[in-house]
Amino acid sequence: MEEHAYIGELLAGIVYLIAGIRLLRLSQRTGEAPERLLGASFCAMAVSLFFYQLPNFPVFESVWTALVLAGRVCVIPSVVIFALFTWRVFRPAERWGEWLVWGTGILLVIGVGGSALGGDWEGYSISSGWFWFEWVGYTLPYGWAGVEAFVQFGHARRRLRLGLCDALVCNRYLLWASFGVLQVSLSLVILPQYYEYETSNHFAQTWDSLYGAIGIASIGMMWLTFFPPAFYKHWIQGSAPAVTAAEG
Repeated sequence: MEEHAYIGELLAGIVYLIAGIRLLRLSQRTGEAPERLLGASFCAMAVSLFFYQLPNFPVFESVWTALVLAGRVCVIPSVVIFALFTWRVFRPAERWGEWLVWGTGILLVIGVGGSALGGDWEGYSISSGWFWFEWVGYTLPYGWAGVEAFVQFGHARRRLRLGLCDALVCNRYLLWASFGVLQVSLSLVILPQYYEYETSNHFAQTWDSLYGAIGIASIGMMWLTFFPPAFYKHWIQGSAPAVTAAEG
């Protein structure tokens, strides 16, 4: 990828690392599993993104392929733990949610392992069947999280009108749904990116710019979800709809 995508990934890596560490520290105080799971997922994703960034430094150019493969490998635990977080938070009683977590891991391992054994260490070969195992394994958990959060946002919005839900909690569901949508959008953008790379051996600037912009928007949604600044909190609480009486 070119400059715009790399800038977006570098910023994402930094934000993921900060957010992951803060969530892990929070889990130490609360003893709650969701914070611990999401913090571990974010930290693993940060490490993955940093592996992708290292080849930009001349000293690491000679091991570019190995570093990209390391980045792909680090994505596996990050995404599987993210899927586990979604299951534990939204569908803890549903057996299919557990199978979805397992399926995510299996798809990622098959995709990364199969393409690497076939000589495609970077995973850029969109014409390879292994690519699609990895792509689905990566994309599915984020789409799942987005759908679950959007459903909960609908419920929370109705409770908000009755004064039974805090405005920030309601907004948090919307932000998390937006994060899921943007992550899926990133997965969709890499399809024409990788096609261009496979056919012409370079990444098109247009797709790179779009990838970088969506990546920055995605981490913005994630940060607002868990660490909203004071002005944002005041804005959300001030714009909350007036409480209406429940119909008898």
